[in-house]
Amino acid sequence: MKNGIYLGLCALALSSVSSELLAQQDYEYHPALSDNFTVALGAFSSDNSFTISAEGSVNALKDRVDFGDSVGVGGRSTLFNGRVRWKFGEQRKWSLWGQYFKNDASGEAVLEEDVTWQDINFRKGSFVAAGVNFEVTRIFVGRSLIMNPQNDFGIGAGIHNLKLGAFIEGEVKIDENTTEFQQGEVSSSQPLPNLGTWWNFSPARNWLLHTRVDWISAKVGNLDGTLWNVAAGVNYQAFRHVGFDLSYQYFDLNVSIDKTDWTGAVNMRYSGPVFSVTANW
Repeated sequence: MKNGIYLGLCALALSSVSSELLAQQDYEYHPALSDNFTVALGAFSSDNSFTISAEGSVNALKDRVDFGDSVGVGGRSTLFNGRVRWKFGEQRKWSLWGQYFKNDASGEAVLEEDVTWQDINFRKGSFVAAGVNFEVTRIFVGRSLIMNPQNDFGIGAGIHNLKLGAFIEGEVKIDENTTEFQQGEVSSSQPLPNLGTWWNFSPARNWLLHTRVDWISAKVGNLDGTLWNVAAGVNYQAFRHVGFDLSYQYFDLNVSIDKTDWTGAVNMRYSGPVFSVTANW
């Protein structure tokens, strides 16, 4: 009797495991192509470059400060990078996308040449501290033009809401015997519309190759210039609803700024690998 009960329990357990395994194998290609929601949370190991000017002519290259070479801000940093996608509408051909990343970089240096920043002249040999703050929130709406179990190709339009700022501070030589601590700080916030496209392809049930491109070249508000946001990568579906993603992201902003408190130019570049954990359902 006891053996019968034991065998019955074992059979029930095996049946439950088998059912779960079958449930996890209910897709022929990568499930992100057929599911409605995808979320990715990851780390962006970025190689940064900041060249910024404040005051003066917006096209005066001599006034631009390379924050990496001149004032010790730049190099590599690890940023949080979050992405989300929701498919909706008839045959789920419409998509709402979101992305967010933020960087606060700072450094200090002894100047090897004079630096002019917001009408402040930091002389060669001065010790200065500096920083760059940058935040991107991307909202994108698109429509799939090709959508089947293996492919998803589409186009759309969106907005990159940019928040950026920079400062340089240090002792400024007033005359031969006098120095004074001064700080120059600038900031700007501006949404930039953009056009974009994407392509997702699943060569096998657990693998997904993906790429996307966002671009704009226009004058919008106080900003005039070009923005590129490009990413390409591969995703492995380890479980039915969880995967691991490795991609490369390139973000480049090259604009002039014409505001009451900031006339200048900005070239900011972030590029490097992004490792993410993804969830889809």
